[in-house]
Amino acid sequence: MRFSTSARCLLPRFVASALFALLASVAGTASAIDADSEAFFETKIRPVLVKHCYECHSAESESIGGALWLDSAAAMRDGGESGAAIRPGDADASLLISALRYESSEMPPDAPLPAAVVDDFVRWIDAGAVDPRTKTAGVSPRPAADEIDLQQGRRFWAFRPLTDFRKSLSPASKAAIGENVIDHQLDTQLADRGIEPVGTAPAEVRLRRLAFDLTGLPPSESLQRRWAESPTEETWVQIVDELLGSRAFAQHWARHWMDVARYADSNGSDFNATFHEAWRYRDYLIDSFDSDRPLDEMIRQQVAGDLLPAATDQQRHDNIVATTFLMLGPKMLSERAKEKLILDVVDEQIDTVGRAFLGMTLGCARCHDHKFDPIPTEDYYALAGIFKSTQTLNGESQKYVSTWNRVELPTTDEHRQALDQHRTTVASLASQVKEATQALQLAKESENNGIVVDDREATKIGDWVGSTYTKGFIGSGYVHDNNTNKGSLSIEFRKRLPTSGRYAVRFAYSSNDSRAAKIPVTILTADGSESLIVDQRKRSDTPPWNELGTFQFSADQDAVVTIRNDGTDGYVIADAVAFVSAEQAEKSDKSRQAAERIAAAQKRLDERKKQLDAAKKNAPPPLPVAMAPRDLSTDKIADSPVHIRGEVNNVGDAVPRGFLQVCGPGDASIETPAGSGRVELAQWLTDPDNPLVARVMVNRIWMHLFGEGIVRTVDNFGTRGDRPSHPELLDALAIDFMRQGWQLKPLVRRIVLSQAYVRSSEFDPQADATDPENRLLWRAHRKRLSAESIRDTMVLAAGMLTPEERTAPVADKGVLVTANNAITKAVASGIDQPVRSIYLPVIRGYLPPLMTALDAADPDLLVGRRPTTNVPGQALVLINSDDVIRWAQQTADRILQSESTWEGRLRAAYRLCLSRQPSPSDLDIAEHYVGLSQSLTDEELKGRFADFVAAIFASTEFRMLD
Repeated sequence: MRFSTSARCLLPRFVASALFALLASVAGTASAIDADSEAFFETKIRPVLVKHCYECHSAESESIGGALWLDSAAAMRDGGESGAAIRPGDADASLLISALRYESSEMPPDAPLPAAVVDDFVRWIDAGAVDPRTKTAGVSPRPAADEIDLQQGRRFWAFRPLTDFRKSLSPASKAAIGENVIDHQLDTQLADRGIEPVGTAPAEVRLRRLAFDLTGLPPSESLQRRWAESPTEETWVQIVDELLGSRAFAQHWARHWMDVARYADSNGSDFNATFHEAWRYRDYLIDSFDSDRPLDEMIRQQVAGDLLPAATDQQRHDNIVATTFLMLGPKMLSERAKEKLILDVVDEQIDTVGRAFLGMTLGCARCHDHKFDPIPTEDYYALAGIFKSTQTLNGESQKYVSTWNRVELPTTDEHRQALDQHRTTVASLASQVKEATQALQLAKESENNGIVVDDREATKIGDWVGSTYTKGFIGSGYVHDNNTNKGSLSIEFRKRLPTSGRYAVRFAYSSNDSRAAKIPVTILTADGSESLIVDQRKRSDTPPWNELGTFQFSADQDAVVTIRNDGTDGYVIADAVAFVSAEQAEKSDKSRQAAERIAAAQKRLDERKKQLDAAKKNAPPPLPVAMAPRDLSTDKIADSPVHIRGEVNNVGDAVPRGFLQVCGPGDASIETPAGSGRVELAQWLTDPDNPLVARVMVNRIWMHLFGEGIVRTVDNFGTRGDRPSHPELLDALAIDFMRQGWQLKPLVRRIVLSQAYVRSSEFDPQADATDPENRLLWRAHRKRLSAESIRDTMVLAAGMLTPEERTAPVADKGVLVTANNAITKAVASGIDQPVRSIYLPVIRGYLPPLMTALDAADPDLLVGRRPTTNVPGQALVLINSDDVIRWAQQTADRILQSESTWEGRLRAAYRLCLSRQPSPSDLDIAEHYVGLSQSLTDEELKGRFADFVAAIFASTEFRMLD
């Protein structure tokens, strides 16, 4: 325990919750799985069962292996001869998992499934094995695609056109409603049910709720004072507008969408590659919400931005970066069956687009018609043609490991010129370094071999071929005759020697059996011409040098060695020729001269290397790139065939690229797509006649402010999802949302200025008896703060929070986030960094334990609504976290420096951490806990005060919004 051991009684409610956590036996939190667990089953579990298990374990099987059916929920629980196949909540005790791991029986028998697929089954079972298949074993499957009744499907509420109930009202009724459609509709339904809503929440509660809902941060102390001094409607409106205009609003609401976009800074899965450029998408979202970019424009940019026209470089930049949305999903990059990998990537993109914008689980139609919604598998492959015609993957980062497409972003002419100049400078300096290196090597050769003439300095006649294949050469390489053009090639090594005298002549070449055995060599000496025959098959005792003899040379004429390929029967090699003085008296002098030459060459090399290093260090920023898709070339764009049962090699007829038939404007097929079809898809999604998208977006916004959506299953508007509690209100808000330009801030403003938003969370037993789930919003829902808000509030209270960080959070990572693809604390998220949580890296496979305990979104999944738990284990994690303890100490130190009295310090702790003033009883209990009535030293009191702040951080009140 990290608290002081005294002061055990009469703890305030926040201390009591923390102490309860320490005494509780529950130390963990529920595992986070997609809130829409049916969608997880349909996309991750059912396709595997259909492909690998139904052949032997379904109603379609000729014989049932082990008397085990796997084609219904009941059959899997009942099991076969060996017992129940699954134990919901306990994967390790489930026979199915044992079989998939090849620990008992081996399923499937041909080959084990990939580890990632087995992990999906483990997660599914541990989360309760939600399985919507209600048929019993032995019942034949549902009708085929052509039996789906689309006309009947269009009668379902989600697919009906948007309807404005206000059109049927009288002018007087319309005027009475005005802009107050929210309270009108909510109050009408409450009155119809005989429910009286509770009153308005206390002023401090309202302000804290508003600040966290809009910015993810508590209200500042100055804002608290201003609201306390003037809690009027006029002040409330001013505060709302200020918070909407803050950068913090954009950061908070960008994080909401990042949950939907399954944002991450690494790939996860089998090859946890680093997404070095994902942060650009994060900043695009923040900038977009800050400027209140229309959401329909954002949707079009995220689906097809790279194909949209742009009037400016900035618009082009935003268009491209927005499409990172399509790239962020986890991928099995090391999958060797690349066609399967492409289909899996396409499937993930279809599922994401479907749930993010349409609230539909389209991925369920990959292997078969959708089991619950009027979406035939042909509709799935109409969309698949669009995304298969889009390039997401591009090449390999290493053997068998695919990598993703990157697109250059616009930059200034000055930047491009600076990059071009830098490349030229570096190339020139690199060339100079190479030349200086060669000069140094030649100088060192000269020390032992006299005066060296390299093949680069020689005069060549004919087509000699340069090479570096055989190592051990002099200078930068050597030349050979390629064993052709015999009799037409010659090379002449010429040098004026410094003094007359006798010199040993040496010829450098590499020897092997493919070389010529009779190479004619002529040496021009002071005495005339000498002719020799050289055998390059014969190995030298001092390779690569071979002695040709000692001859008299004059300082008045050039020494010349000529090699020809006349009459040769193999490769003729010419590397270098050396002239070595034979006079012992000159040896010491020549050694001194050689040493000077070596020193001078070394100096030149060092200078050039220094210049090259400096140039590289002073490089301009690299050309910006985004991880973004592009359309395939025209000859590769095509419609997709239906893949029967989702199998790569089992194909049916091609389906024209298009959209869902059950809803939306116009024909579901694209008549003449200009490219992949993504532009047409983006236009179809945001067409005012598409009933789904505006409903889905409005519902998401409503959910973030009220804690529950009008449709509670925010990612599933299908038949297995919830029905809207207020369908007329949802349609009215969706219609107004589109009319007002699809802008977020006006809708948020409208909601938070309603009477419904500021209601108390106070309990009313009579209302609860009629509406126990509070679907009619007779009171406010108590909401758990997000993991990011909890962390950011602690860092802010400590006085450490930096408002913004426009950098790549994984810039220091290589191709993989860890050297061996192992997730360790070395990859840690940097949770101790003094920035808002949105700027911390999101590493798939390693989320910080603190954030995981507080239900941070799983980046492997699209998460429209996070699971929100409030369990003792959360307080336990908070109270024992080294980071939280440090932030509590820093907060305590900050308060101790700013406040001179203990009452002032305790009040400040409440204001900073809980955004309220303490009651007299709160102060009494806090004073007792800190030990003000005891004989303690200043240091002991300060330690108790830090414990007190930590207890607030661990409290339920700190984590919750009333």
